[in-house]
Amino acid sequence: MKKVVSIIVLIIALIGGYLGYKKFIKKDNPLNLKPQFVFEEILNKTSDIKVSVSYFAIYGKYLNFKGTIPDSNGKYNLVLKNNDEEIIVPLIIENNAFSTNAYINDGINLEKMSVGEYILMLKDEITNTYYNLNNETEYHDNKYYTMTKNHQNNLVTFNELSHNNKNYWLLKIENTTLPDDVYDVIIDPGHGGIDTGANNGKYNESKFNLDYAKTLAEALKEEGLKVKLTRDSDVKIDHYGIGSRTGIAYETKAKLMLSLHLNSSASSKQNGMEVYKAYYDNNDYATLLANNIKKEVGLNYSNNPIDKVKDGVYMRVYSKSDIASLTKDAKRDGYTPYTFGNDVTYYYFIRETGGIMTKAFSDGRN
Repeated sequence: MKKVVSIIVLIIALIGGYLGYKKFIKKDNPLNLKPQFVFEEILNKTSDIKVSVSYFAIYGKYLNFKGTIPDSNGKYNLVLKNNDEEIIVPLIIENNAFSTNAYINDGINLEKMSVGEYILMLKDEITNTYYNLNNETEYHDNKYYTMTKNHQNNLVTFNELSHNNKNYWLLKIENTTLPDDVYDVIIDPGHGGIDTGANNGKYNESKFNLDYAKTLAEALKEEGLKVKLTRDSDVKIDHYGIGSRTGIAYETKAKLMLSLHLNSSASSKQNGMEVYKAYYDNNDYATLLANNIKKEVGLNYSNNPIDKVKDGVYMRVYSKSDIASLTKDAKRDGYTPYTFGNDVTYYYFIRETGGIMTKAFSDGRN
């Protein structure tokens, strides 16, 4: 039996709030929504050409877009514009298409948006021309609640509206407090119940994880955050579905999920702290966590060389042998295998709570 040693694994799952796990997305579009119109002058200067948006997603606190550009001659940016200011969002332009960022944990930071209303448009800086964005996704009537600060939050709503036969997207930010069913942070004590995780005699990983999670939750609550645990006793929780480990992330519209684990090793020389991230994350947040844990708690970075990105930061993706094995199992069990490459995050908890941004396997085939 493997001995439990002091390898602490912290799995980061920044939540893809409302896009990518269709069971938990409300798609009602309020057709009777008639806000007071304040952007007439802006829309009068807008081209009749509509630019297609094929993708947009909220991951953690960041909003990102992908779409097409009118032609290859312009110099394009996204802009958030009202009567008082114009916020420029630089774009990556390739093959007559645009995207706001290469990473899912970067982009338009919704936590830093000021209270107010903004039209979202594409702008050609050369001709000073604005273009309306045509939403070709299935996602509508989106809501985002910012993290709690001083007992207050902002509600960001993102709707498609029209005025004088011109469609436009309106981003509205207003002060509020969190509804009862919305949380800032979800903490997942890994394993639970008959799923003990690593063990050594009477000591089980699942129980240690629960103790650590409760301690962390209390510390975050003292900082003013609204926190929920996926389990508050030593019981096994389903991985998928309503009320499950991954499901709770979507149901609560949390911005951040932390999963606590203890790894085991046959070698007493292997020890230290590991923070796991998704494939399309940059390293910024994982590095911040790893460095601060080392500084505040005194844990060393793990000396595990496998899947290491940098000191304390790790990322595991499906290998060719993993994919071959999964394909064989799927065919044996009568499922249609997934088609994917080595850019899919291995650990289900990170992958599934990232929605479409982390290529979640959310269609229920297996």
